[in-house]
Amino acid sequence: MAATTNMNIILGQGNAVKEVHNARKQNLELNQQFVAQETDGKKKEDKVKVQKFEATDKVAIQEDEEKRDKKDAKNKRKRATKRKTKGKSASQEGHRIDIRV
Repeated sequence: MAATTNMNIILGQGNAVKEVHNARKQNLELNQQFVAQETDGKKKEDKVKVQKFEATDKVAIQEDEEKRDKKDAKNKRKRATKRKTKGKSASQEGHRIDIRV
């Protein structure tokens, strides 16, 4: 009887070891799945952050371009008015007559 109880204990320990190994394999598989899911989630978050950054960057660029366009338009108007005034003053100088008495 002592031999059978020892045998049962050994078999029980073997089953316990198998269960532990199975549990470790399951934990490993679950951890691998978790890591894969987390990396996918982080990639998605990074993509969203990049898209938001690019969107804000484009808005800033468009605003800068609009400001440049406004400045260019103002400069063109100033140049046009300067040309008109130069042209008028030059034509007026040609019509002056100097009379000395």
